[in-house]
Amino acid sequence: MLTGLQVGVAEEDIRQVIRLGRYGEGANARPLLVQLGSRLAKNLVMESLYKLKSMDEKFRRVIVTHDLTKKEREECKQLVEEAKAKTSADASGEWTYQVRGPPGKMVIVKMRRRNN
Repeated sequence: MLTGLQVGVAEEDIRQVIRLGRYGEGANARPLLVQLGSRLAKNLVMESLYKLKSMDEKFRRVIVTHDLTKKEREECKQLVEEAKAKTSADASGEWTYQVRGPPGKMVIVKMRRRNN
């Protein structure tokens, strides 16, 4: 999959690949943790994930996310709920609030709504 994304990540950049979860019947969709050698390699992969839609059928339904701790996931959920509340409370309808930033340093950003 990483070679199909064509981002310049070589096999040497992959430190470790671990299958998460328990093996069980019908549980063929277990998560896979891929540890890359540098933050640059990770950023290159994360920025080119839009290419998955044009790849082979087996990669089209792959979901890639940051590896977050439980605390970071809870903080992200809380920020997303807060951003949704701010967006719905905006009387003018001109602004939308979104959560942006790297894991652990996410913030709510005010953005002008597109007129499409």
